[in-house]
Amino acid sequence: MKPAPPFAIKNIRLFIAFRVFFNSRFYYPVFTILFLDYGLSIEQFALLNTVWAITIVCCEVPSGALADLLGRKRLLILTSVLMIVELSVIAFVPITSITIVFWAFLINRILSGLAEAMASGADEAIAYDSLVKEGNPSHWPKVLSVQMRVKSLMGILSMTVGAMLYDPDVVNKLLSFFGTTATVSQQTSMRFPVYLTLVLGFFSLWATTSMKEVSEKENTGAQDISMTTVWQAGKVTWQAGLWIMATPFAM
Repeated sequence: MKPAPPFAIKNIRLFIAFRVFFNSRFYYPVFTILFLDYGLSIEQFALLNTVWAITIVCCEVPSGALADLLGRKRLLILTSVLMIVELSVIAFVPITSITIVFWAFLINRILSGLAEAMASGADEAIAYDSLVKEGNPSHWPKVLSVQMRVKSLMGILSMTVGAMLYDPDVVNKLLSFFGTTATVSQQTSMRFPVYLTLVLGFFSLWATTSMKEVSEKENTGAQDISMTTVWQAGKVTWQAGLWIMATPFAM
């Protein structure tokens, strides 16, 4: 049978879609200002993002163990769910207490770091296996090239839109252009980039739930979700975390 063109394969298209939806963050251009406008200090901003970086480092190896136990598709679905939860926390947190805001952003940074670690490699593995099975593996560099270009283009677009919508003056001019007298304040407009990224989280969830496992090993190895599976996943994750802490090279 003649190999299918790479972009005629559903998993390849979903792989690119997931990369775009997961990585296009409307709030990136105003990342630091966003934290400060929520009332956090620059010291708290630095602390929170240190926690984010440490979470990624500590969860990178354990996420591979989870992929072996749960299956790559399930891991990607969980990644998308974490993205939705982490964005929901800061999208809807009330700015009534700096303590509440700090804890909301701490949860956000931990879940974000965990999602980044879990997304690493699993989507590429599913896409590549699909290309091997249905197409020509030699087309993989072309797939990665197109993925990078589309992701970069959408990244620029999302950051431009996010920066514009963060500014209440721009938003109010848009509202006036469309004939409404309503106005928004900075406390309202600063959440718009987060809301839009949250929407992309749901698109990311759609992309991952639409993927299909193609590896025979993965199909037979992934277990049904149960308390035993959860316990095994937690045990392996804990062991991998201890190995990282006890291994100077990994640290």
